[in-house]
Amino acid sequence: MKNEKNTIETSFFETTNEMIEQVFNIDKLPINQFALFSKADEKVTYIQSRELEDGKKITPLQTPYLIENKVVLLPAYASFYADDKELVGLIKTFLHKYLDIHPFYENLVAHYILMTWVYDKLSVVPYLRALGDFGTGKTRFIQTVGALCYKPMFLAGATSDAYLFRVIELFSGTLVINEFERVNSELQSQITIILNNGYEKGMPVGRVEGERNREPRTFNVFCPKIFSTRKRFKDNALESRIISIPMRHTKRKDIPPFLDDVFWKEAQDIRNKLLYYRFKNLSIYIGIEEENKRKERLLQLVEPRLRQTLLPILYVITDSELEQNFMDFAKEYQEQLVDARGLELPGLVFQKLYEINSNQEGKVTVKEVTDAANKEIEKEAYKLTSQKVGKIIREELGFKTHKGTGGVYFIYVNQKQLEYLVSRYGNESPLTPLSPLSDSDSKEDSGDLVDSKKPISEDFDIYEKKVESIGDSTTQEQINIDRNLANQGFDFNKNDV
Repeated sequence: MKNEKNTIETSFFETTNEMIEQVFNIDKLPINQFALFSKADEKVTYIQSRELEDGKKITPLQTPYLIENKVVLLPAYASFYADDKELVGLIKTFLHKYLDIHPFYENLVAHYILMTWVYDKLSVVPYLRALGDFGTGKTRFIQTVGALCYKPMFLAGATSDAYLFRVIELFSGTLVINEFERVNSELQSQITIILNNGYEKGMPVGRVEGERNREPRTFNVFCPKIFSTRKRFKDNALESRIISIPMRHTKRKDIPPFLDDVFWKEAQDIRNKLLYYRFKNLSIYIGIEEENKRKERLLQLVEPRLRQTLLPILYVITDSELEQNFMDFAKEYQEQLVDARGLELPGLVFQKLYEINSNQEGKVTVKEVTDAANKEIEKEAYKLTSQKVGKIIREELGFKTHKGTGGVYFIYVNQKQLEYLVSRYGNESPLTPLSPLSDSDSKEDSGDLVDSKKPISEDFDIYEKKVESIGDSTTQEQINIDRNLANQGFDFNKNDV
Protein backbone atom coordinates (compact mmCIF):
# COMPACT_ATOMS: atom_id res chain seq x y z
CA MET A 1 0.00 0.00 0.00
CA LYS A 2 1.40 3.41 -1.03
CA ASN A 3 0.24 6.56 0.74
CA GLU A 4 0.97 9.94 -0.80
CA LYS A 5 -0.81 12.87 0.79
CA ASN A 6 -4.52 12.23 0.31
CA THR A 7 -4.25 9.42 -2.24
CA ILE A 8 -3.68 5.82 -1.21
CA GLU A 9 -2.57 3.26 -3.81
CA THR A 10 -3.59 -0.24 -2.78
CA SER A 11 -4.76 -3.58 -4.20
CA PHE A 12 -7.22 -4.27 -1.34
CA PHE A 13 -9.30 -2.23 1.07
CA GLU A 14 -12.06 -3.21 3.47
CA THR A 15 -14.59 -1.20 5.45
CA THR A 16 -17.54 -2.22 7.59
CA ASN A 17 -19.87 -2.27 4.59
CA GLU A 18 -17.72 -3.14 1.59
CA MET A 19 -14.62 -4.81 0.20
CA ILE A 20 -12.50 -3.50 -2.63
CA GLU A 21 -10.09 -5.61 -4.71
CA GLN A 22 -7.92 -4.54 -7.61
CA VAL A 23 -8.66 -6.32 -10.89
CA PHE A 24 -6.80 -6.35 -14.19
CA ASN A 25 -8.84 -6.74 -17.37
CA ILE A 26 -7.24 -6.09 -20.76
CA ASP A 27 -10.70 -5.93 -22.35
CA LYS A 28 -11.79 -2.99 -20.21
CA LEU A 29 -10.46 0.55 -19.89
CA PRO A 30 -8.84 1.44 -17.66
CA ILE A 31 -7.31 -2.02 -17.39
CA ASN A 32 -6.61 -1.52 -13.67
CA GLN A 33 -9.86 -1.04 -11.73
CA PHE A 34 -11.47 -1.95 -8.43
CA ALA A 35 -14.13 -4.59 -7.96
CA LEU A 36 -16.34 -3.27 -5.13
CA PHE A 37 -18.34 -5.83 -3.14
CA SER A 38 -21.31 -4.68 -1.08
CA LYS A 39 -21.64 -6.85 2.04
CA ALA A 40 -25.31 -5.96 2.43
CA ASP A 41 -26.63 -7.24 -0.91
CA GLU A 42 -23.55 -9.19 -2.18
CA LYS A 43 -23.48 -7.20 -5.41
CA VAL A 44 -20.28 -6.33 -7.27
CA THR A 45 -19.66 -3.08 -9.15
CA TYR A 46 -16.51 -1.73 -10.82
CA ILE A 47 -14.93 1.64 -10.06
CA GLN A 48 -11.73 3.51 -10.86
CA SER A 49 -11.24 4.95 -7.37
CA ARG A 50 -13.04 5.34 -4.05
CA GLU A 51 -13.50 8.37 -1.83
CA LEU A 52 -13.24 7.57 1.88
CA GLU A 53 -15.06 9.24 4.76
CA ASP A 54 -11.89 10.94 6.00
CA GLY A 55 -11.48 12.74 2.66
CA LYS A 56 -8.77 10.46 1.33
CA LYS A 57 -9.03 8.57 -1.96
CA ILE A 58 -7.90 5.05 -2.80
CA THR A 59 -6.72 4.07 -6.27
CA PRO A 60 -5.33 0.83 -7.75
CA LEU A 61 -1.60 0.14 -7.53
CA GLN A 62 0.23 1.53 -10.54
CA THR A 63 2.79 -1.24 -11.16
CA PRO A 64 2.52 -1.98 -14.90
CA TYR A 65 5.70 -4.09 -15.05
CA LEU A 66 4.50 -6.48 -12.35
CA ILE A 67 0.87 -6.85 -13.44
CA GLU A 68 1.03 -6.52 -17.23
CA ASN A 69 4.01 -8.89 -17.45
CA LYS A 70 2.20 -11.46 -15.26
CA VAL A 71 4.73 -11.36 -12.44
CA VAL A 72 1.70 -10.76 -10.21
CA LEU A 73 -1.61 -12.28 -11.36
CA LEU A 74 -4.89 -10.59 -10.55
CA PRO A 75 -8.51 -11.56 -11.32
CA ALA A 76 -10.18 -9.79 -14.23
CA TYR A 77 -13.53 -9.52 -12.42
CA ALA A 78 -15.63 -11.39 -9.84
CA SER A 79 -17.49 -14.35 -11.38
CA PHE A 80 -20.46 -16.15 -9.82
CA TYR A 81 -20.36 -19.89 -9.01
CA ALA A 82 -23.01 -22.22 -7.60
CA ASP A 83 -21.42 -23.50 -4.37
CA ASP A 84 -18.10 -24.46 -2.80
CA LYS A 85 -18.36 -28.04 -4.04
CA GLU A 86 -18.58 -26.84 -7.64
CA LEU A 87 -15.62 -24.50 -7.11
CA VAL A 88 -13.44 -27.21 -5.56
CA GLY A 89 -14.39 -29.48 -8.47
CA LEU A 90 -13.26 -26.88 -11.00
CA ILE A 91 -9.94 -26.43 -9.22
CA LYS A 92 -9.32 -30.20 -9.02
CA THR A 93 -10.18 -30.65 -12.71
CA PHE A 94 -7.71 -27.91 -13.63
CA LEU A 95 -4.98 -29.41 -11.41
CA HIS A 96 -5.53 -32.90 -12.84
CA LYS A 97 -5.39 -31.64 -16.42
CA TYR A 98 -1.98 -30.01 -16.06
CA LEU A 99 -0.37 -31.84 -13.16
CA ASP A 100 0.32 -35.42 -12.05
CA ILE A 101 -0.08 -35.77 -8.29
CA HIS A 102 -1.97 -38.31 -6.17
CA PRO A 103 -5.76 -37.67 -5.99
CA PHE A 104 -5.53 -37.06 -2.24
CA TYR A 105 -3.00 -34.29 -2.85
CA GLU A 106 -5.25 -32.84 -5.56
CA ASN A 107 -7.92 -32.45 -2.86
CA LEU A 108 -5.45 -31.08 -0.36
CA VAL A 109 -3.95 -28.56 -2.79
CA ALA A 110 -7.41 -27.45 -3.95
CA HIS A 111 -8.29 -26.53 -0.37
CA TYR A 112 -4.92 -24.88 0.18
CA ILE A 113 -5.74 -22.66 -2.81
CA LEU A 114 -9.08 -21.76 -1.22
CA MET A 115 -7.27 -20.92 2.02
CA THR A 116 -4.95 -18.44 0.27
CA TRP A 117 -8.00 -16.37 -0.74
CA VAL A 118 -9.02 -15.83 2.89
CA TYR A 119 -5.65 -16.17 4.64
CA ASP A 120 -5.58 -12.59 5.95
CA LYS A 121 -8.27 -13.49 8.49
CA LEU A 122 -5.96 -16.13 9.99
CA SER A 123 -3.25 -15.72 12.61
CA VAL A 124 -0.95 -18.36 11.04
CA VAL A 125 -0.65 -19.78 7.55
CA PRO A 126 1.17 -22.95 6.42
CA TYR A 127 3.47 -23.17 3.41
CA LEU A 128 3.10 -25.54 0.47
CA ARG A 129 6.08 -27.25 -1.16
CA ALA A 130 6.65 -29.49 -4.15
CA LEU A 131 9.35 -31.93 -3.07
CA GLY A 132 11.23 -34.06 -5.58
CA ASP A 133 14.27 -34.58 -7.77
CA PHE A 134 14.93 -33.07 -11.19
CA GLY A 135 12.33 -33.92 -13.82
CA THR A 136 9.52 -34.77 -11.39
CA GLY A 137 7.26 -31.85 -12.31
CA LYS A 138 8.12 -29.33 -9.58
CA THR A 139 8.12 -26.37 -12.00
CA ARG A 140 4.77 -27.46 -13.45
CA PHE A 141 3.40 -27.71 -9.90
CA ILE A 142 4.56 -24.16 -9.10
CA GLN A 143 3.03 -22.76 -12.28
CA THR A 144 -0.27 -24.64 -12.05
CA VAL A 145 -0.97 -24.15 -8.36
CA GLY A 146 0.48 -20.66 -8.25
CA ALA A 147 -1.79 -19.52 -11.11
CA LEU A 148 -4.88 -20.15 -8.96
CA CYS A 149 -3.75 -18.69 -5.65
CA TYR A 150 -4.63 -15.29 -4.25
CA LYS A 151 -2.58 -12.63 -6.06
CA PRO A 152 0.37 -14.94 -6.81
CA MET A 153 3.71 -13.10 -6.80
CA PHE A 154 6.15 -15.11 -8.94
CA LEU A 155 9.80 -14.74 -8.00
CA ALA A 156 11.60 -13.43 -11.08
CA GLY A 157 15.09 -14.67 -11.99
CA ALA A 158 17.04 -11.46 -11.34
CA THR A 159 15.12 -10.51 -8.20
CA SER A 160 16.86 -8.53 -5.47
CA ASP A 161 16.08 -8.85 -1.78
CA ALA A 162 14.82 -5.24 -1.68
CA TYR A 163 12.37 -6.02 -4.50
CA LEU A 164 11.20 -9.15 -2.71
CA PHE A 165 10.33 -7.37 0.54
CA ARG A 166 8.53 -4.56 -1.28
CA VAL A 167 6.41 -6.71 -3.58
CA ILE A 168 5.18 -8.81 -0.64
CA GLU A 169 4.21 -5.71 1.30
CA LEU A 170 2.58 -4.06 -1.73
CA PHE A 171 0.31 -6.93 -2.78
CA SER A 172 0.12 -9.18 0.32
CA GLY A 173 -0.57 -12.07 -2.02
CA THR A 174 0.93 -15.57 -2.32
CA LEU A 175 4.71 -15.74 -2.77
CA VAL A 176 5.66 -18.35 -5.41
CA ILE A 177 9.28 -19.55 -5.66
CA ASN A 178 10.47 -22.15 -8.14
CA GLU A 179 13.52 -24.34 -7.38
CA PHE A 180 14.72 -22.73 -4.16
CA GLU A 181 18.18 -24.33 -4.53
CA ARG A 182 18.82 -22.46 -7.79
CA VAL A 183 18.22 -19.04 -6.23
CA ASN A 184 21.52 -17.25 -5.53
CA SER A 185 22.83 -17.81 -2.00
CA GLU A 186 22.43 -14.19 -0.84
CA LEU A 187 18.78 -14.13 -1.88
CA GLN A 188 18.30 -17.61 -0.40
CA SER A 189 19.26 -16.25 3.01
CA GLN A 190 16.71 -13.44 2.70
CA ILE A 191 14.01 -15.88 1.60
CA THR A 192 14.83 -18.06 4.61
CA ILE A 193 14.32 -15.04 6.87
CA ILE A 194 10.96 -14.43 5.18
CA LEU A 195 9.98 -18.10 5.61
CA ASN A 196 10.91 -18.07 9.29
CA ASN A 197 8.99 -14.86 9.99
CA GLY A 198 6.17 -14.89 7.46
CA TYR A 199 4.26 -17.80 8.95
CA GLU A 200 2.54 -15.87 11.73
CA LYS A 201 0.91 -12.44 11.98
CA GLY A 202 2.83 -9.81 13.89
CA MET A 203 6.31 -11.03 12.95
CA PRO A 204 7.67 -8.25 10.69
CA VAL A 205 11.24 -8.29 9.38
CA GLY A 206 13.46 -5.32 10.20
CA ARG A 207 15.80 -3.89 7.57
CA VAL A 208 17.96 -0.81 7.07
CA GLU A 209 16.98 1.10 3.92
CA GLY A 210 18.79 3.73 1.85
CA GLU A 211 22.41 4.22 0.81
CA ARG A 212 23.04 7.58 2.47
CA ASN A 213 20.37 7.97 5.10
CA ARG A 214 20.35 4.48 6.57
CA GLU A 215 16.92 4.29 8.13
CA PRO A 216 15.52 1.26 9.94
CA ARG A 217 12.09 0.06 8.88
CA THR A 218 10.00 -3.08 9.09
CA PHE A 219 8.26 -5.14 6.41
CA ASN A 220 5.19 -7.30 6.82
CA VAL A 221 6.02 -10.69 5.25
CA PHE A 222 2.97 -12.63 6.48
CA CYS A 223 1.42 -14.43 3.50
CA PRO A 224 1.03 -17.92 1.95
CA LYS A 225 4.15 -19.22 0.26
CA ILE A 226 4.51 -21.94 -2.36
CA PHE A 227 7.93 -23.20 -3.42
CA SER A 228 9.79 -26.23 -4.72
CA THR A 229 12.91 -27.91 -3.37
CA ARG A 230 14.80 -31.13 -4.01
CA LYS A 231 15.47 -31.75 -0.33
CA ARG A 232 13.90 -30.96 3.02
CA PHE A 233 15.26 -28.13 5.15
CA LYS A 234 17.54 -29.08 8.04
CA ASP A 235 15.53 -26.84 10.37
CA ASN A 236 12.69 -29.03 11.65
CA ALA A 237 10.91 -26.01 13.12
CA LEU A 238 10.60 -24.65 9.58
CA GLU A 239 9.75 -28.11 8.22
CA SER A 240 6.78 -28.35 10.60
CA ARG A 241 5.28 -25.27 8.92
CA ILE A 242 5.45 -26.82 5.45
CA ILE A 243 3.01 -29.18 3.79
CA SER A 244 5.08 -31.21 1.33
CA ILE A 245 3.67 -32.68 -1.85
CA PRO A 246 5.83 -35.59 -3.10
CA MET A 247 6.50 -35.24 -6.82
CA ARG A 248 7.10 -38.15 -9.21
CA HIS A 249 8.03 -38.82 -12.82
CA THR A 250 4.76 -38.91 -14.70
CA LYS A 251 3.70 -41.73 -17.01
CA ARG A 252 0.55 -39.94 -18.12
CA LYS A 253 0.32 -39.09 -21.83
CA ASP A 254 -2.61 -36.69 -21.51
CA ILE A 255 -0.79 -33.86 -19.70
CA PRO A 256 -0.02 -30.94 -22.07
CA PRO A 257 3.78 -30.62 -22.48
CA PHE A 258 3.56 -26.81 -22.61
CA LEU A 259 1.40 -24.18 -20.94
CA ASP A 260 -0.25 -22.19 -23.71
CA ASP A 261 -2.86 -19.43 -23.83
CA VAL A 262 -5.60 -21.96 -23.02
CA PHE A 263 -3.94 -22.68 -19.68
CA TRP A 264 -3.76 -19.02 -18.71
CA LYS A 265 -7.34 -18.40 -19.83
CA GLU A 266 -8.63 -21.33 -17.74
CA ALA A 267 -6.60 -20.16 -14.74
CA GLN A 268 -8.00 -16.64 -15.17
CA ASP A 269 -11.59 -17.94 -15.23
CA ILE A 270 -11.07 -19.85 -11.97
CA ARG A 271 -9.35 -16.85 -10.32
CA ASN A 272 -12.40 -14.78 -11.22
CA LYS A 273 -14.63 -17.24 -9.35
CA LEU A 274 -12.17 -17.34 -6.45
CA LEU A 275 -12.44 -13.57 -6.14
CA TYR A 276 -16.18 -13.97 -5.58
CA TYR A 277 -15.37 -16.74 -3.07
CA ARG A 278 -13.18 -14.25 -1.21
CA PHE A 279 -15.88 -11.60 -1.23
CA LYS A 280 -18.47 -14.04 0.16
CA ASN A 281 -16.28 -15.75 2.75
CA LEU A 282 -13.68 -13.30 4.01
CA SER A 283 -15.94 -11.62 6.55
CA ILE A 284 -17.39 -14.87 7.92
CA TYR A 285 -14.26 -17.02 7.61
CA ILE A 286 -13.53 -18.93 10.81
CA GLY A 287 -16.60 -17.17 12.18
CA ILE A 288 -18.72 -20.29 12.76
CA GLU A 289 -17.37 -20.85 16.24
CA GLU A 290 -18.89 -24.22 17.08
CA GLU A 291 -17.86 -25.80 13.78
CA ASN A 292 -14.33 -24.50 14.12
CA LYS A 293 -14.07 -25.84 17.67
CA ARG A 294 -15.19 -29.23 16.39
CA LYS A 295 -12.41 -29.19 13.79
CA GLU A 296 -9.87 -28.10 16.37
CA ARG A 297 -10.87 -31.09 18.53
CA LEU A 298 -10.16 -33.40 15.58
CA LEU A 299 -6.51 -32.36 15.74
CA GLN A 300 -6.11 -32.60 19.52
CA LEU A 301 -3.84 -35.65 19.23
CA VAL A 302 -1.48 -33.76 16.91
CA GLU A 303 1.28 -31.75 18.58
CA PRO A 304 0.60 -28.00 18.96
CA ARG A 305 2.89 -26.63 16.23
CA LEU A 306 1.65 -29.07 13.61
CA ARG A 307 -1.95 -28.50 14.72
CA GLN A 308 -1.39 -24.79 14.21
CA THR A 309 -0.02 -25.48 10.72
CA LEU A 310 -2.84 -27.75 9.55
CA LEU A 311 -5.89 -26.05 11.06
CA PRO A 312 -6.14 -23.28 8.42
CA ILE A 313 -6.68 -25.88 5.69
CA LEU A 314 -9.03 -27.97 7.82
CA TYR A 315 -11.16 -24.85 8.33
CA VAL A 316 -11.98 -24.63 4.62
CA ILE A 317 -12.67 -28.37 4.11
CA THR A 318 -16.42 -28.98 3.90
CA ASP A 319 -16.44 -32.56 2.58
CA SER A 320 -16.59 -35.20 5.38
CA GLU A 321 -14.65 -37.85 3.42
CA LEU A 322 -11.83 -35.43 2.65
CA GLU A 323 -11.87 -34.32 6.28
CA GLN A 324 -11.20 -37.91 7.39
CA ASN A 325 -8.48 -38.33 4.75
CA PHE A 326 -6.92 -35.12 5.98
CA MET A 327 -6.91 -36.44 9.55
CA ASP A 328 -5.09 -39.59 8.37
CA PHE A 329 -2.59 -37.36 6.57
CA ALA A 330 -2.06 -35.30 9.76
CA LYS A 331 -1.26 -38.40 11.83
CA GLU A 332 1.15 -39.75 9.21
CA TYR A 333 2.80 -36.34 8.87
CA GLN A 334 3.37 -36.14 12.61
CA GLU A 335 5.01 -39.58 12.58
CA GLN A 336 7.41 -38.36 9.88
CA LEU A 337 8.33 -35.31 11.95
CA VAL A 338 8.93 -37.44 15.04
CA ASP A 339 11.20 -39.77 13.06
CA ALA A 340 13.13 -36.80 11.66
CA ARG A 341 13.66 -35.30 15.11
CA GLY A 342 15.13 -38.57 16.33
CA LEU A 343 17.95 -38.13 13.79
CA GLU A 344 18.89 -34.67 15.09
CA LEU A 345 21.48 -34.11 17.80
CA PRO A 346 18.94 -33.42 20.60
CA GLY A 347 17.10 -36.57 19.50
CA LEU A 348 20.28 -38.64 19.72
CA VAL A 349 21.13 -37.24 23.18
CA PHE A 350 17.61 -37.91 24.45
CA GLN A 351 17.62 -41.44 23.05
CA LYS A 352 20.79 -42.26 24.98
CA LEU A 353 19.58 -40.52 28.14
CA TYR A 354 16.32 -42.45 27.91
CA GLU A 355 18.07 -45.79 27.44
CA ILE A 356 20.46 -45.27 30.36
CA ASN A 357 17.68 -43.97 32.61
CA SER A 358 15.50 -47.00 31.81
CA ASN A 359 18.37 -49.31 32.76
CA GLN A 360 19.65 -47.46 35.82
CA GLU A 361 16.37 -46.25 37.32
CA GLY A 362 17.27 -42.58 37.34
CA LYS A 363 21.01 -42.48 38.21
CA VAL A 364 22.29 -40.86 35.03
CA THR A 365 25.33 -38.63 34.53
CA VAL A 366 26.06 -36.25 31.67
CA LYS A 367 29.29 -38.14 31.00
CA GLU A 368 27.45 -41.43 30.52
CA VAL A 369 25.09 -39.85 27.99
CA THR A 370 28.05 -38.25 26.17
CA ASP A 371 29.91 -41.55 25.88
CA ALA A 372 26.79 -43.36 24.65
CA ALA A 373 26.03 -40.69 22.04
CA ASN A 374 29.62 -40.65 20.77
CA LYS A 375 29.43 -44.38 20.00
CA GLU A 376 26.87 -43.48 17.31
CA ILE A 377 29.05 -40.77 15.75
CA GLU A 378 31.64 -42.15 13.34
CA LYS A 379 33.73 -39.08 12.48
CA GLU A 380 36.08 -37.99 15.24
CA ALA A 381 35.63 -34.33 14.35
CA TYR A 382 31.92 -34.56 15.17
CA LYS A 383 32.33 -36.19 18.58
CA LEU A 384 30.50 -34.45 21.43
CA THR A 385 31.97 -32.95 24.59
CA SER A 386 30.30 -33.27 27.97
CA GLN A 387 29.81 -29.51 28.03
CA LYS A 388 27.94 -29.63 24.70
CA VAL A 389 25.74 -32.54 25.83
CA GLY A 390 25.06 -30.85 29.18
CA LYS A 391 23.87 -27.74 27.36
CA ILE A 392 21.55 -29.80 25.12
CA ILE A 393 20.15 -31.60 28.17
CA ARG A 394 19.40 -28.34 29.95
CA GLU A 395 18.38 -26.02 27.09
CA GLU A 396 16.92 -28.37 24.47
CA LEU A 397 15.51 -31.19 26.61
CA GLY A 398 14.56 -29.18 29.68
CA PHE A 399 16.22 -31.30 32.40
CA LYS A 400 18.23 -29.87 35.28
CA THR A 401 21.75 -31.06 36.10
CA HIS A 402 23.50 -31.03 39.46
CA LYS A 403 27.21 -31.24 40.26
CA GLY A 404 27.79 -33.97 42.81
CA THR A 405 30.74 -35.46 44.65
CA GLY A 406 33.99 -35.57 42.69
CA GLY A 407 32.71 -33.33 39.90
CA VAL A 408 29.99 -35.73 38.75
CA TYR A 409 27.14 -34.01 36.87
CA PHE A 410 23.90 -35.86 37.53
CA ILE A 411 20.71 -35.35 35.54
CA TYR A 412 17.42 -34.81 37.32
CA VAL A 413 15.06 -36.90 35.17
CA ASN A 414 11.64 -35.34 35.63
CA GLN A 415 9.06 -38.01 34.75
CA LYS A 416 6.52 -35.61 33.24
CA GLN A 417 9.15 -34.02 31.00
CA LEU A 418 10.43 -37.49 30.11
CA GLU A 419 6.96 -38.57 28.93
CA TYR A 420 6.60 -35.40 26.88
CA LEU A 421 9.97 -35.97 25.18
CA VAL A 422 9.07 -39.61 24.48
CA SER A 423 6.07 -38.37 22.47
CA ARG A 424 8.18 -35.70 20.78
CA TYR A 425 11.09 -37.92 19.77
CA GLY A 426 9.21 -41.20 19.41
CA ASN A 427 11.26 -43.29 21.85
CA GLU A 428 10.08 -46.66 23.10
CA SER A 429 11.57 -49.02 25.67
CA PRO A 430 14.86 -50.06 24.03
CA LEU A 431 15.33 -53.68 22.99
CA THR A 432 19.03 -53.46 23.83
CA PRO A 433 19.53 -51.14 26.82
CA LEU A 434 23.04 -50.10 27.67
CA SER A 435 24.62 -51.98 30.55
CA PRO A 436 24.72 -50.31 33.98
CA LEU A 437 27.89 -48.33 34.45
CA SER A 438 29.67 -48.32 37.78
CA ASP A 439 29.17 -45.47 40.25
CA SER A 440 30.93 -42.39 39.00
CA ASP A 441 33.59 -41.91 41.68
CA SER A 442 36.70 -42.25 39.57
CA LYS A 443 38.82 -39.79 37.63
CA GLU A 444 37.39 -36.64 36.09
CA ASP A 445 38.29 -34.74 32.97
CA SER A 446 37.88 -31.02 32.22
CA GLY A 447 34.16 -31.55 31.79
CA ASP A 448 32.11 -34.14 33.60
CA LEU A 449 33.42 -37.23 35.36
CA VAL A 450 35.06 -39.98 33.29
CA ASP A 451 33.97 -43.53 34.12
CA SER A 452 37.10 -45.66 33.80
CA LYS A 453 35.31 -49.01 33.84
CA LYS A 454 34.26 -50.55 30.56
CA PRO A 455 30.58 -51.58 30.26
CA ILE A 456 29.89 -55.27 29.61
CA SER A 457 28.10 -54.38 26.36
CA GLU A 458 31.43 -53.20 24.86
CA ASP A 459 32.80 -56.77 25.15
CA PHE A 460 29.63 -58.03 23.53
CA ASP A 461 30.22 -55.70 20.58
CA ILE A 462 33.22 -57.91 19.70
CA TYR A 463 30.89 -60.92 19.50
CA GLU A 464 28.39 -59.08 17.33
CA LYS A 465 31.08 -57.84 14.91
CA LYS A 466 32.51 -61.34 14.69
CA VAL A 467 29.08 -62.72 13.80
CA GLU A 468 28.79 -60.14 11.01
CA SER A 469 32.33 -60.75 9.70
CA ILE A 470 31.87 -64.51 9.19
CA GLY A 471 28.38 -64.17 7.75
CA ASP A 472 26.76 -66.18 10.52
CA SER A 473 23.05 -66.86 10.13
CA THR A 474 22.33 -65.68 13.68
CA THR A 475 19.25 -63.50 13.53
CA GLN A 476 19.16 -59.91 14.78
CA GLU A 477 16.53 -61.00 17.28
CA GLN A 478 18.89 -63.62 18.74
CA ILE A 479 21.73 -61.10 18.86
CA ASN A 480 19.46 -58.75 20.80
CA ILE A 481 18.62 -61.53 23.25
CA ASP A 482 22.30 -62.40 23.70
CA ARG A 483 23.17 -58.74 24.21
CA ASN A 484 20.58 -58.44 26.95
CA LEU A 485 22.02 -61.54 28.65
CA ALA A 486 25.50 -60.06 28.49
CA ASN A 487 24.23 -56.77 29.89
CA GLN A 488 22.66 -58.61 32.80
CA GLY A 489 26.03 -60.11 33.75
CA PHE A 490 25.93 -63.55 32.12
CA ASP A 491 29.31 -64.89 31.03
CA PHE A 492 28.77 -65.06 27.29
CA ASN A 493 31.54 -67.00 25.55
CA LYS A 494 32.37 -65.01 22.44
CA ASN A 495 34.87 -67.66 21.28
CA ASP A 496 31.98 -70.09 20.60
CA VAL A 497 31.08 -68.20 17.43
